Amino acid sequence: MTRSGCTKLLFAFLLILALVSTQEMTVAIAQAANVAIGDVPIAQLKSQITKTSPGPLRDFFAGVLAAREGRDEEAIQLFTRALPLLRRTEPDRAALALRLLADVYDRDGLYARSKPLYDELAKSNLLNRLTETDREGARDDAELSRVLADSPVQTITRNGPVHLITSRENPLGVITTELTVNGVHSEWILDTGANESVISRSLASQLHLPILPGVAHTSGGVTGIENELHVALLPNLPLGGVTAHNVVLLVLDDANLTIPNGNGRSYRIAGIIGFPVLRALGRITFHHDGTLDATVDGGSASAGSPLELRFFNPVIEAMVEGELLPFTLDTGASGTNLSVRFFDRFQAEEPTWKKAQTKNFNAGGETTSQSYLVPSVALEVGGRTVTLHNLAVAPAAQHADIDTLFGNVGEDLFQSVQSFTFDFPNMRFVMGPPLSAPNATGKH
Repeated sequence: MTRSGCTKLLFAFLLILALVSTQEMTVAIAQAANVAIGDVPIAQLKSQITKTSPGPLRDFFAGVLAAREGRDEEAIQLFTRALPLLRRTEPDRAALALRLLADVYDRDGLYARSKPLYDELAKSNLLNRLTETDREGARDDAELSRVLADSPVQTITRNGPVHLITSRENPLGVITTELTVNGVHSEWILDTGANESVISRSLASQLHLPILPGVAHTSGGVTGIENELHVALLPNLPLGGVTAHNVVLLVLDDANLTIPNGNGRSYRIAGIIGFPVLRALGRITFHHDGTLDATVDGGSASAGSPLELRFFNPVIEAMVEGELLPFTLDTGASGTNLSVRFFDRFQAEEPTWKKAQTKNFNAGGETTSQSYLVPSVALEVGGRTVTLHNLAVAPAAQHADIDTLFGNVGEDLFQSVQSFTFDFPNMRFVMGPPLSAPNATGKH
């Protein structure tokens, strides 16, 4: 579940244009019209950096790379150094640098620092140099930064190991854990696809959480449904041997967190632990036996596959039919959805696909869209190849973050292995051994 601006999939074709010469511009515009900047491979960014003389332009490219590789402090230094000259001479790059820098600050909970950057984008003509989707995202993010500008930053206290009991025994089939917060016992979804943690209004009331002044807006993941939301800060969130302090919680009305699950019944989400908390835990491993462990070290810089951060979104490049294609990794998604970009790239295979109506569930409700079912897709990701079956692919843009990538990978991938690990300190994604159970999804 994501908020429109907080999805941080900013990457429209601005950076692709920034990587080419003036003579190549016309061709680049034609090629980049439906291509997101986030698809510029890391290797290409690194190559561009080595070919660029030291100075603000090189700092700009290096800042983009650092932001994607999760090196936030370095990204902040590079963008800050590059911006004075970019503002005067390179307005397109200045707009992108401001947006990226603001998002890195948001990612670290430094909303007081992102707020003036959003204000600069809004008050100058630079905002109009972003794509329409990115402009709307910047406006939504600016609202949240204004609400949180005077709030304390999230911190972590470590008193022991993190070992949580998890379950998939819910109508959505996603990973949950039961926590006692302020004396109230409730079920929380563990959601790498949630750019902020979320709480229902009724649970916020039970926890006696004051609502901060101000209102922001969000749109939820593949549904694109916009919600008005308020914000609360949770002083202490206990997670085994770790306590997260000053956790930002987006407060949504109960109706917007109620998902119909057939036969007139529904499932209400009480709370969602999102990306900022999960990343702060360090190296988190989800085990198929129903446990989660988190450590601050012990990972390998060469295990599995490289993990990127497209702002708040963990992204992996998976090999599909010999091509590396970017997908979000979303533990809050019941299954994998493929985007219009996947449809366009593999449209020649459409005769083997079946037409279908797809229901998308997220905060704010459900939507129904026309789609196709792809019989099978083999993804090489995290050190293993997993074949997923009957995946919905959208034939048209959903006007949501999924449009800029090739899809959103969910529980059908994760349930195919004995464990999977998000190693945020080393920026790696690791898949454990395949399940031996006959109903395992993956084929290895």
